[in-house]
Amino acid sequence: MKNILSCLRKLTLLTCLSSTLAGFSPDPELERFVMGLPKAELHLHMEGTMEPELFLKIAARNGMEVPYSEPDEVRERLRTAHDLPSFIEIYEELIGVVKYPEDIRDITLHYYRKAYSQGVRHVEMYFDPQLHLERGMGLDQVFEGLAMGKAAAESEMELTIGFIMAFLRDRPAETAMQVLEDAKPWHKQLMGVGLDNPEVVNFPEKFKEVYAKAKGYGLRLTSHCDVGQKNTIENHWGVIRTLGVERIDHGLNVLDDPELLAEVKARGIGLTGVPSLFYREIPGRLEYRAGAVKGLLDAGVEISIHSDDPGMKRGLYVGDLMLRAQSVTGMTRADLVALAKNSFRTAWISDTERAYYLAMIDDYVASFD
Repeated sequence: MKNILSCLRKLTLLTCLSSTLAGFSPDPELERFVMGLPKAELHLHMEGTMEPELFLKIAARNGMEVPYSEPDEVRERLRTAHDLPSFIEIYEELIGVVKYPEDIRDITLHYYRKAYSQGVRHVEMYFDPQLHLERGMGLDQVFEGLAMGKAAAESEMELTIGFIMAFLRDRPAETAMQVLEDAKPWHKQLMGVGLDNPEVVNFPEKFKEVYAKAKGYGLRLTSHCDVGQKNTIENHWGVIRTLGVERIDHGLNVLDDPELLAEVKARGIGLTGVPSLFYREIPGRLEYRAGAVKGLLDAGVEISIHSDDPGMKRGLYVGDLMLRAQSVTGMTRADLVALAKNSFRTAWISDTERAYYLAMIDDYVASFD
């Protein structure tokens, strides 16, 4: 009886997953265009790129018992996420299997290969050292794993890679400062710093000193301002005025405040939009997020599309998300090209590199005319 019930439960789960992921069939020519379009990925989290299959592989390799025996059981767990806090709870549970540099190497290399297959040619990857330090890893192990994955990817693909060290907004600012100081031997491996995790009250003021110190070390500055959070407009102003960020991750609520919109444009602040989807169906989520991206693009903001946590959000990478955003907004091919160009315009690369990638896009587009 137990085996029968287990089979029935798995059959029901597979049916639900199939209905969730099915039903999207882009125009083949448009799909070919989008997947080959050169683009930069500026907003994704190393830990969130870990897909269920790799999660189970790493857990087994590290001798860790987990309550899942098959990838679809992990996806069933991910289906319980319905907002930022519930997703982060699962996120922190799943990354608990990561213990060694080899784990980080495998996670990042899997992402790089998948992203490269969808046109990504430059990556600026978030990672959360505090989550690993809290579980007993050392900073040296984290940076070793990142370096291993980067070296393997850059030897295999025409891909450039940089890293953004994130601080957790729901942890004390003092621990963020300590991580910043302890990471000094690896500052040359970093492009900049960011803030993620739950959006606590007045977080820009909380991390003011940390960001001032990071800027003094020559690190670039960005921060999450998640979509539809409490006091979100105030927080957008805070990361601009108090933290002095050059980019805002997400930032879709900029469209809700004309004064804020004008300020973002005047300062040339890039927004890294994410129309990603939880495994759980949330009516209107894609339509709202993709619509906001289109609205900000039309308003002249340098916004681009990114994948955030593709391994834990339906396995949808940046090309997949650009196609889905196009399907609900009617974006033109010119809009998609503008999004790709904005990803390089707001990337933390040299002017020479920027010109190279923008010319690459022009050559690619010309090949379709």
